[in-house]
Amino acid sequence: MKAALRTLGVLAALLLLATPSFAVLKPGDKLVPFSLKNVDGKDYTVALEDGRLTVTVAETVGGETKVVKTRPAAVLLDFWATYCVPCRKAMPHMQKLHESLKPAEGQASGGLHVIGIALDAAGGKVVRPFYQKLKITYPLLADPPAAAPAAGLAATSGDVKKRYGVQEIPVVYVVDASGTITHAHVGATEAQMAELDAAVKALVGGAGR
Repeated sequence: MKAALRTLGVLAALLLLATPSFAVLKPGDKLVPFSLKNVDGKDYTVALEDGRLTVTVAETVGGETKVVKTRPAAVLLDFWATYCVPCRKAMPHMQKLHESLKPAEGQASGGLHVIGIALDAAGGKVVRPFYQKLKITYPLLADPPAAAPAAGLAATSGDVKKRYGVQEIPVVYVVDASGTITHAHVGATEAQMAELDAAVKALVGGAGR
C-alpha cells in the first residue's frame, strides 16, 4: 500500500512538472495601467491616452518636474526578481532587445520600450545594486512612484503583480500600440525567447529607429 501511494505521489509530481504554466492575462486582454518608480528615481507611467499606448517619464530635479511622453509601437513587461535564476538568465536577452529596438533619442513615437518590474519585497534597495552590477540600461521599476498616481493606476509592484495575474516568474507580456496584449509567457527557455523576438518584431520591425 505504501509503495502504491509513493508511486502515485511520484506520478502526480511528474504530471505537475509536465503541465505548462501560463500567464493569467492572455493575448487579446488589455493593458492594466500602472505607475512605478525606476531605480534611477524617475516615475514611469504606462497607460492608454486617447486610445494609444503611452509611456510617461517624470523626473523632479531642483524642485522642477520634467515630463516626457512617448508613444511606442510596443512595450515589453518583464516581471522578475533578483532571487529568480531564470529571470536573471533572461535579462541579457531583454537588454539586447532594448538596445536594438528602443526609440532613438528624442523620438516621440515608435520603437520598443522594455520595462522590468521587480517583485523583490525590499524594492529598489536590493534592485539598485543589482542593476548597477549587471549594467542594465532599460528601466527596472521597483517602488511606488514619488508623485501621487492618477485614480485607477496600480502603484506598487505588489498591486501590479496581482492585477497582471503573476504567480510564477519570470512572466513576460508584450503590449501593442492599442494597449492589447499580443504575447504572454512564463519562463525563459530558448524557444520562448525566439517566440518573444518574433512577437516584438511583428510590432516594431527590425529596428526601433
